[in-house]
Amino acid sequence: MSNPTANTAASRADAAALPGPDTIVLANRPLRPGTDPAVLSRFADDRWILTHALHEDHAKATCLEHSTVPDQFRQPLKLIAWLMINDDGGSAVAFHARAARPAVRTVVSIFRFLRAFTEWLTDRNIRYFSEVTLAHLDAYVTDVRDSDVSHDLREDLLAAVTRAWTMRHLLPDADRLPEAPPWGGERVRDVLGRGRSRGENRTPRIHPDTMTALLSWSLRFVDDFADDIIAAFDEHKALVNRTPGRRHTRPPRVGPRRPRNSLTDDLVRVLARYRDHGMGVPGKRLPDGTTTVNYYHLGRLVDGQPVARSHAAVIAASGLPVDDDCYLFTPVRGLIDGQPWRARPITFDQAPLLARHLSTACFVIIAYLSGQRPGEALNLRRGCVEHDPATSLIFLRGRHWKGLRDSTGATRAEGAQRVDPWVVVAPVAAAVAVLERLHTGPLLFPSTLLTNGRAEGCLQTRVGMGRSDQLITKDIAALITWIADYCQKNGRDDHVPPDPADTPITTSRLRRTLAWFIARRPRGLVAAAIQYGHVSVKMTLGYSGSYASGFPDDLAFEEWLARLETVVDAHHRLSEGEYVSGPAANTYRTRVSAATRFAGRTLRTNREAATLLANPDLQIFTGKGMTCVLDPARAACRVAADERGTRRTPDIDDCRPNCANIARTDRDIHVLRRQAAHLRAVVNDPAAPPVRHARERHELARLEHLIARHHTGRTR
Repeated sequence: MSNPTANTAASRADAAALPGPDTIVLANRPLRPGTDPAVLSRFADDRWILTHALHEDHAKATCLEHSTVPDQFRQPLKLIAWLMINDDGGSAVAFHARAARPAVRTVVSIFRFLRAFTEWLTDRNIRYFSEVTLAHLDAYVTDVRDSDVSHDLREDLLAAVTRAWTMRHLLPDADRLPEAPPWGGERVRDVLGRGRSRGENRTPRIHPDTMTALLSWSLRFVDDFADDIIAAFDEHKALVNRTPGRRHTRPPRVGPRRPRNSLTDDLVRVLARYRDHGMGVPGKRLPDGTTTVNYYHLGRLVDGQPVARSHAAVIAASGLPVDDDCYLFTPVRGLIDGQPWRARPITFDQAPLLARHLSTACFVIIAYLSGQRPGEALNLRRGCVEHDPATSLIFLRGRHWKGLRDSTGATRAEGAQRVDPWVVVAPVAAAVAVLERLHTGPLLFPSTLLTNGRAEGCLQTRVGMGRSDQLITKDIAALITWIADYCQKNGRDDHVPPDPADTPITTSRLRRTLAWFIARRPRGLVAAAIQYGHVSVKMTLGYSGSYASGFPDDLAFEEWLARLETVVDAHHRLSEGEYVSGPAANTYRTRVSAATRFAGRTLRTNREAATLLANPDLQIFTGKGMTCVLDPARAACRVAADERGTRRTPDIDDCRPNCANIARTDRDIHVLRRQAAHLRAVVNDPAAPPVRHARERHELARLEHLIARHHTGRTR
């Protein structure tokens, strides 16, 4: 039986101009700058390289492998894939709401799902799409619904079929699915009887203890270890350029040849340098535990290869001991708890590993404290930090991709420079400065820290040689392992505790965790005196505070959960007999009772959480020795508004004693009693200055009055 594809291609009046064997696959896609057209894949190729249309520097290489498709469906799937890549969608048949043209990575996913459909058809002896009937499509739905896969994957498998159907009029007759819309034109979620769960952000947060320790150590790397690591890595790179066996990568030596015996003279000078530094001869430990001279490393130092037989006597005559490793000359100056963080200098092999850990620590600081999306952080480039002398703000500039579309509605693969920069705190700027000293590449996070232009180990191809999400996840795990080993060897107990979620610390979890910390611990101190309240204020001044970033939605959801937990706890305590005093006590009781109706409330989106946060019954904020039952019209503090003006939040740090919004629970009175006890010790100190004595006595009298009124009210 002949394939009717070729016989009917020319008869279609409404068909698009289909590609020929030599047609470029990425004919209608913006390519990365500098792409050589000669290397682009052609339609006849079985492997289509799509990497040239990916513009994110951290993206991995991607392709379509047509050899994996059943033979009879290989040509039709090629046509569908080519049309998805190049057709602008202007003539496509509408099928509910659909993007005009999918992104390249989406094309790869749809191709994979369509390949599964063709395999299903092949198993039923169906050779052409034109042979598919509505009954076949119904049977496919049944098999997909009964398959042991996630619901999201079921939707993707069926959506790929509808995508192919929308392009049926552009294809030869034999490659067209039935004329009637699949499944009567119903949406995929209706066909399956349920939709995707798009409400709650299911990205797990990092446990507070784990995140606090990881951030603390990352800041320690940048603040305390960076100078030593960068200097050692620079020394390492200089030695690699002189490594025997790699000298062919350097320019040829110009000038006269090395004089006779000059190698021995250089070796004597190197040994004298080791003596001046109080170090031994570079060595290596053998399997039996003994040490021997590392002649290979000495070759790096003298820019030649010493031979053991001819130079052993020179080394022995130096009288220097043989070290167990090849220690660099870079001194250790960084301190931890007032002591040097290393007892010995960094070794030649440790330098690139520590440089990698330093780069990873910088990523943790930048991505976490800025609230950037992972891809935005991984695409940052040298010179991205700006200091505004007029406002003392620090700006972080870079590219973004989320939500960018062209005039046809298709995703803008090339992205754009962010108009509104991120406003960040000083540790972020410090981390960027460290990265700019660590290497000379244009990207802050290259896939590998290049040594003599060559990567250590085998790495996957990168579009722009940026570090990928998967690679940075492995790097974070490696950093945590190094911290654990360091703590064990040095008798420390401040290692990074395991995350109870028992899942890798991925880049997306950093952003979710930041929202949790800002909502739950706004004044909690983390290493280097970073306040999450300060981070929150900085972020709301710039890009991260705009809804284009998505971060305010994440933060609103965390605030919603925190507010509900506060209300539930308050309701439980009131039920157990907790007493409340203060001018807003009655309002507090009313709101806590009324807020119970939010129990079991389903939120479909983060923005619904942001809207519900404006509900008056949820405007209860816990302070220090007081509870704010916010009424903005009666507030004595500076009440802050969000960008949309629908919410008001009090400034807990600016709480005024005469504010009408104050209520005091038994828990608050317990805090006041501790404060009063401290003030009594000050007041009773005869050595206290008179001015301070009078001030503290006045404050003590105020606190004792509040405590007495609360006690009287409870007794009554």
